[in-house]
Amino acid sequence: MRQQFSLGLLVATLLSMLPLTEARAQDIPATAARAQSLYFAGSLAELAKLATSTAAWGKSQNPRELYAYAYVQFRVMQLAIGGKREDDAEKAGDGCISALDAALKRDPKFAEAFALQSACYGYLANLGGMGAIRNGSRSGKSMTAALALDARSLRILLVDGFGVYFRPKFVGGDKAKGCARFREAAAGFDAAGAAGVPGQGGIDWGAAEAHYWAGRCARDAGDAATARKFFERALTIAPDFLAASKALGR
Repeated sequence: MRQQFSLGLLVATLLSMLPLTEARAQDIPATAARAQSLYFAGSLAELAKLATSTAAWGKSQNPRELYAYAYVQFRVMQLAIGGKREDDAEKAGDGCISALDAALKRDPKFAEAFALQSACYGYLANLGGMGAIRNGSRSGKSMTAALALDARSLRILLVDGFGVYFRPKFVGGDKAKGCARFREAAAGFDAAGAAGVPGQGGIDWGAAEAHYWAGRCARDAGDAATARKFFERALTIAPDFLAASKALGR
């Protein structure tokens, strides 16, 4: 009787876990959209709370949940760097990279996971310090892996643009090539239309940023009219995009 009770309890426990796992997987797009909105609005405190609420995903066996956790950490890192909170940025960057390492062990062909990992390594490299060269090298290796798996991915193209744009010239940096990638990614996102570009991780991100950075490039080249069009398009995609709004003087 005791053995039957124990077995029944175990089965009930396992069954009760199944809907939770499914619900968590369904929450990924909504959570990522929330993270993106908070990032665009510059709300680091709220974004940090959201990151805490996704902590379970960082220990998941599901590559998509690990990717979602890494994506939220990526957004935290971006705002932390902007706010000169380097310790918080480094912690978020390490969390992003560790989660993606785990995701890639489970799915070695997860191209966008390699790309996001490249971005996180790149931001860590920009923090400087003793690990800058190492992180820069790892960023490049992750991007090489991403491109080998899916060179046509718009997010991979965008992240590669960031790498080329911000990398020093002596290690292959080229702002003109980075700008070309931003424009190509922006055009691709626009061509996708209302359907968007969810990608392998089930998270649709990058369209507003592609237009914003294409606008930055146009502005730096002295083409104010084209820059304005790109900034306005970025705001159409993400109305709470603070950087794009400031670029338009609003």
